[in-house]
Amino acid sequence: MKLITGLLALIALSSFTVDAMASNDDYPGVHILQYHHVSDSTPAVTSITPEQFEQHLRYLKDNNFNVVDIEQAATWVDEGASIPPKTVVITFDDGYDNVFENAHPILTEYNFPYAVFVNPDLLEAHPSAYMSWQELKTIDAEGATIVNHGQTHAHLIRRKDNESEAQWQARMKQDVVSAQQAIDAQLGEQPKYFAYPYGEYSPALEKLLKDWGFKGFAQHSGAWSQWSPTTAIPRFPASGRYANLETLAVKLNSLPMPVTHYTPADPLVSHSETRPTVTVELSKTEGMNTNALRCFAGSDVLEPHWDSEMQFSVTPKNDIPMGRSRINCTAPSTSGGYHWFSVALIRPDSQGNWPD
Repeated sequence: MKLITGLLALIALSSFTVDAMASNDDYPGVHILQYHHVSDSTPAVTSITPEQFEQHLRYLKDNNFNVVDIEQAATWVDEGASIPPKTVVITFDDGYDNVFENAHPILTEYNFPYAVFVNPDLLEAHPSAYMSWQELKTIDAEGATIVNHGQTHAHLIRRKDNESEAQWQARMKQDVVSAQQAIDAQLGEQPKYFAYPYGEYSPALEKLLKDWGFKGFAQHSGAWSQWSPTTAIPRFPASGRYANLETLAVKLNSLPMPVTHYTPADPLVSHSETRPTVTVELSKTEGMNTNALRCFAGSDVLEPHWDSEMQFSVTPKNDIPMGRSRINCTAPSTSGGYHWFSVALIRPDSQGNWPD
């Protein structure tokens, strides 16, 4: 929350308001919202109450957001088509039963499409916690898109002891491809979209997804655009501490940053890399106030070092935490609003592990 507070403060100092933020024809993008539980009795860190969720949808409707099907959004991005301003996609990870019980009726009331990323093995092993195939068939028939979250919700990039590259690839194929086969067998052929469990990915896993014909959806933030890697598509988490409507509104009105290359490309750094330098290369800067570009690591505000006109780098002032974290960068737009880019980082402990 400190990171978001810092972002809001910077925007206020720049005299930009949420009402002034709008999509820019030169920087078209889609804002994907990511939810888990919709309940007031599930773990707060991954939950939003039904009342809060309805407030989110009411905000989208009252402020004329264009909520579209995930396949429509993919078509626009893939084809480089004109994307309508304020376009949003709603997604849920895991397929919890409370999504069917609490979120589906509200979404139906607002006539908003949405996508649910499911784990076939888990929903069959724990029927009281997850939607059943029959419930998934019901929402599929009513316009939802059912897509792939892997069989087991494992830390896919974490290698097992003495596991060879070939063994790891076979395990990944079992987890990803067999899950797609199970979904297709129950619901008919579904789009090959895969949401990484925990948002964790690596260049090796990205390559496998690309070889198998999948798009990959992660959990670092930013708008989905022509500059997004097809196997590391950003989404804005909207549950838990990210459910606050004030901060969510800021994100929903952001613009993509035209990033063509960045390092580290692999989010998983070594345990000893306590302050990894992030380097970002842009394809253009027209319409961006690069003098005011700032990055955020936890509560720290990072002023970039410009290596060239199109490339900057930042280094955290303090050690990044063990586990998953992000460095977010923003730059005001001269047309109102600001551009947003996020780099995912995972720092393991000395044994190579990290928390869920």
